[in-house]
Amino acid sequence: MRLDRIQKFVAIPAIALTLSGAPVSAQDGSSDSWKLGAELYFWGASLGGSTTSGGDIDIGIDDLIENLKFGAMGTLAAQKDDWTLFADMIYLDVGDSSSTTATIGPIALPVSASIDLKGFITTAGVGYRVYDQGGTSIDATGGIRYLWLDATLDVSVPSIPRSVREEESGSNWDAVVGFRGKTDLNDKWYLTYYGDIGAGDSDLTWQAFAAVNYRLERVDLSLGYRYLDWEFDDYGPFNDLNLSGMFAGVKIPF
Repeated sequence: MRLDRIQKFVAIPAIALTLSGAPVSAQDGSSDSWKLGAELYFWGASLGGSTTSGGDIDIGIDDLIENLKFGAMGTLAAQKDDWTLFADMIYLDVGDSSSTTATIGPIALPVSASIDLKGFITTAGVGYRVYDQGGTSIDATGGIRYLWLDATLDVSVPSIPRSVREEESGSNWDAVVGFRGKTDLNDKWYLTYYGDIGAGDSDLTWQAFAAVNYRLERVDLSLGYRYLDWEFDDYGPFNDLNLSGMFAGVKIPF
């Protein structure tokens, strides 16, 4: 397996990690009890950035779909009076295998390689309503962002036989502060938007998204654009990562 191909698949799980930090809007209004909301969504994110070896990362959503073994993306939120709790979670399992030929002197040997990558990201926190009038509400937010990657690489030379297994995993914690808001356009259409910035294990991480939403009888539909970025001091093969693209979701109050 070529080095650039290995680096490519090492980067893929971070695409899903991308899907963090966009809390769903819970049902509006004051109440003595908590009101709950949930969202299931898909983010067609492309991945950019650079590796510690100086290589550029540029991976499209087609690579993610082609090699996806399992993925789950969703958000939960709970609201009471001016307070909101939220947690956005993404899990991704990506696998791929490849065969090539390695030349050792005059001998050409077939080599097989497979890689399994798992990634999880969550942004969780609390928001407090600081503005609510004229159909617009804005919350100040604070919380944490967690990133975890696990990679297993198996390389074998069937003709010897000989095999090598390498495993690498790492986690990353950051504190973030920001805002989340909603603006009603009419009784059916409304806008949602979110932004945060922070640091910790990362030198810097930040995120922004905006979406247009449509209310149906039992669920709301959402379509928007999201950007997520990390700048690392020491995190595996990456110097920095950025994920960006359109997302679509279904919000389900319960």
